[in-house]
Amino acid sequence: MFINVQTADLPALIAEATTLGADIEGRFRDLNVVQLNWKPNDKEWSIGYCLEHIIIVNAGYVTPIGKILDGTKTTSFWERLPLLPGFFGSLLIRTLEPGAKGFVPAPKVFLPSSSDIPADIVSRFAAQLREIIALMERCRSLDVAQIVISSPAADVVTYSLLDAFRIIVVHLQHHINQTAKILAVPEFPRD
Repeated sequence: MFINVQTADLPALIAEATTLGADIEGRFRDLNVVQLNWKPNDKEWSIGYCLEHIIIVNAGYVTPIGKILDGTKTTSFWERLPLLPGFFGSLLIRTLEPGAKGFVPAPKVFLPSSSDIPADIVSRFAAQLREIIALMERCRSLDVAQIVISSPAADVVTYSLLDAFRIIVVHLQHHINQTAKILAVPEFPRD
């Protein structure tokens, strides 16, 4: 069962990201390239595609968080507007929650360029998630609820650094649910 990300603090988010990462790695590390790329139909994603998508999304957070940590981040016009961060952060979190009603397609900038995902996807995912968790750990001494960043998808979409971490974690939860459904399809190749 997942934690409620909407109210989670940074230590809880770090613990959840760690647990989810171990779950994903344990579930998928022994899958072969055929299994990682198998899709129930042409409109759905494969397990490998989900993991590649998460890598692409999370990569957009690494540089801004690094700049916050080294003190070189500049504040954009959009980040200075007082109401936007609270609005967008909670909206994205609610939209991504497992079981949320409706479907919001991922922005094209976050989609893998190929649906033929290499077999090393699970190890690349695990390595990047460890990097994200390490950045989260380094932010423990910061007031992450007061620091505002822009979404990697669009500068006008801003939210607190705490909400960015919540979005990262709820996004993992969302895709764990999605990939669990793929594994449960009777036609999923078992060998």
